[in-house]
Amino acid sequence: MYWNLAHLNPATASQFQWVYGITPMSDLTVIYTSWVVYFVSIVSIRWYMAERTRIDRSHKVLVFYNGSMILCSVYICMTASYSLWQTVNKEGQFFTFCHAVQYARYPQYGGYMFYSMYQYYLIRYYVFLDTVILALRKASACGGKSIPFLHWYQHMFIILMMWSWLQDQSIFGSIATSIISFVQVFKYLYYFCNCTNIKSKWIKSAAVLFQVIQFIVAIALTAYQMSLCPQSNCVLLSASINITMVYMVVKYYENSEGAVATTREHYKRRNSNKNIHTTATV
Repeated sequence: MYWNLAHLNPATASQFQWVYGITPMSDLTVIYTSWVVYFVSIVSIRWYMAERTRIDRSHKVLVFYNGSMILCSVYICMTASYSLWQTVNKEGQFFTFCHAVQYARYPQYGGYMFYSMYQYYLIRYYVFLDTVILALRKASACGGKSIPFLHWYQHMFIILMMWSWLQDQSIFGSIATSIISFVQVFKYLYYFCNCTNIKSKWIKSAAVLFQVIQFIVAIALTAYQMSLCPQSNCVLLSASINITMVYMVVKYYENSEGAVATTREHYKRRNSNKNIHTTATV
């Protein structure tokens, strides 16, 4: 495996080209290995934290992580949006093609677009820390005690989807990157405010609203791409992931009340068992 680290240099972003096996982290084995490490790490952390006190939400590690994610998301959003705006203004017909290589003038305008996508692809490995934090906090993304499968699925397969956009040089991936990074700014801003005890009700409302809009736009954009380039591998993969995520979101919220009730019953039984054990010991 030989990686050309020059591909990481932002000074040459205008000439960026994704090359499988040469661009750092472009090998599929990296993704598969990261999944294994991710899963084993979270299971191990949850096992380790089972009898230990969870970390506080104002812990400096959480503050640093959320703050760094805000900065990364703002940077990627700005660079992706600027390159997208420049391309739309100068080469509007660029978006009538499925893949950048089909467009003769792609090398002149595509570098910054795909470099922004590549940056976001790399950031997704850092975002695995979302789940690490949940495990250390002994919490779930929605306030429960277990981490829902939807959370695992989203964190694992978005990386694969981003990889497919870069591998197939999907033009529409640049639009998605701008939208996703914009939404992430508000998402991590809310988490940061929560860590630092800053009132953030309006930020939470904005984050939820933008996530809903992002979800709708993702489905619409995927549907449009399916009509434009139905044989594209990255479009088929994106469609599959989006459809399964819609299904899991619906099922998750359908079962949420039952899950809460089950958790409460489990909590009561556990406390009851503790009381019985204490009485017997005394």
